[in-house]
Amino acid sequence: MNRRAFTGWLAADHTAGNLGQYVVLPVLGVFLAAQVGGTWIVGTGLFLYSASAGISALLVNRWLPRFGIVAAMTGGTVLSALGFGLMPYTRAGAVQVLLIVLAGFGGSVHFLLSRVLVAEAVPDDIGRHRVYSVLQIAVNLAAALGPFLAAALYPAADPRLLFGVVAGCYLLAGLSLQFGIPKELRPTPTSSRWPVSRAVLRLVRDDAAIRRTVALCVLGAFVYGQLYSAFALFAARDIDSAPVRAALLAAPAVAIVLCQSAVTAATGRLLAKGHRPIALLVYGAAMFSVSMVVLGTGLPVVLGAAVAVVLFSGAEMLFTPMVSTAFAALPVKSTLEAFNLRQVSWTAGEAAGSLAGGTLFLALDRAGLAQGYWLGVALVTGALCGLLAHRVRRPAPAPADVVREPAG
Repeated sequence: MNRRAFTGWLAADHTAGNLGQYVVLPVLGVFLAAQVGGTWIVGTGLFLYSASAGISALLVNRWLPRFGIVAAMTGGTVLSALGFGLMPYTRAGAVQVLLIVLAGFGGSVHFLLSRVLVAEAVPDDIGRHRVYSVLQIAVNLAAALGPFLAAALYPAADPRLLFGVVAGCYLLAGLSLQFGIPKELRPTPTSSRWPVSRAVLRLVRDDAAIRRTVALCVLGAFVYGQLYSAFALFAARDIDSAPVRAALLAAPAVAIVLCQSAVTAATGRLLAKGHRPIALLVYGAAMFSVSMVVLGTGLPVVLGAAVAVVLFSGAEMLFTPMVSTAFAALPVKSTLEAFNLRQVSWTAGEAAGSLAGGTLFLALDRAGLAQGYWLGVALVTGALCGLLAHRVRRPAPAPADVVREPAG
């Protein structure tokens, strides 16, 4: 396999697919309100898209190994194209909900299997981390461009052009997968009919290193979930300039596009020197914690927000690709099952973070205690990072056995 061609075509796939997602997300709620009418459809639609895009692939876990990874990923892009492409042609709320779930399901299958594909095709941690980092750049390039394209393409009177472009992006992503990527690879079947078997759950319970990897994933995702919840609410309340607010929210994506390669090179050298992925996860989660401290120290609003965003961006560049690298290296025979575990862990953390940021932050803010929220998140995150860092420095136990036998 030509590693450069593999990485390039997979990055093209991620750029196109995520561009479709980030073009539609900024206007999806507005579109649903205008197309269907009634307030229920907006919250329901956004929630169902997030849920289906996050974990719906786990529902078909037992059938995915029957297909080649490229074939299943391509099918996922077609389903997303159909789901979004048909939305402007109906005003029925129930149909819109079904189309949203279909689009989210296609994306869930596609992006879950993309991580499995890298784990199956690339044999070493350093090589996998480089590929995951390139994909991180591709995702954030799309995230930076998507809102601007949405603003240019979306007229409420006739949304067909925007949704046609979105569908085209997903189809282009599927087309990109047909070049430079081995077609014969299939995901290793999971050890039971469940996305994460009892055998793997027992392994998480019994193996301290795996347990810490899962805990760090949940912890980092919890703090990551603050960006579009508590931080967005804080910026909307305290920063009058709309361009400044937009720049702060877009800054992590832009920083990743510009700087991820340098961070990847540095972390690659650390991995080559023997640093374990789990130790680098601790560093990333600790940087997230420091960004929360900055927001709670009472600096002038724009200055504090800007410094926090810089730290948050650095943490994201270190943490997010390393999560995939760490889960790819778990002693679980099925890479699909390892990444199912990653998906569950990340979704649980991010959902909890978004819930806290959208409820607890608002409650404390109305009581005049917003700084206490940031310091509380920082304290909890920092304390857990300290505990996990202490345990990472301790001598590692003998590696757990690979899960090989089906579990009930």
